Parts: sequence; C-alpha cells; structure tokens
Amino acid sequence: MPLARDEGAGTEADGIRSVNSCAYCYRNGAYTEPDLTREQAAERYAPMMASNPGMPVERAKEMVQQYLLMLLRWRRQEQ
Repeated sequence: MPLARDEGAGTEADGIRSVNSCAYCYRNGAYTEPDLTREQAAERYAPMMASNPGMPVERAKEMVQQYLLMLLRWRRQEQ
C-alpha cells in the first residue's frame, strides 16, 4: 500500500525507500507475499476496515478490492 509519509515505506533492493509500497508488503525489492492474490488480500484486509462501527464486512471487502486496483502491484496483475 503506498504511503503519504516515508515512515513505514517498503524498501528497494538497494535499501532506498519505495514510493509504491509499504514495509508490510514490500521489502528489499520484493513483495513479502509474492503469491498473494488480490482476492486474498481483500479477504485479509476487509475485516480490519470493517472494524469501523457500522461497516459490514462485505462492503469493506468491496472497498478494499477497489483500492487494491489502484496499487501498482495489482494493476500489473490485471493487465
């Protein structure tokens, strides 16, 4: 997930901070879970988003799926 600030940014193979991904997803120039699908990511992150009062898990999953499509990693998979 891209970040607005440098804290928590992933790193490229040369140690430079990534502008495209967070440290949870991307470290040392590689995705931490390279086989993770967009659907699996949505299943994983939707419950966190749904922890906001009044948000059903299914709605959160739809929102996460849409957000993931904006990220470089998932755009590449869609092409």
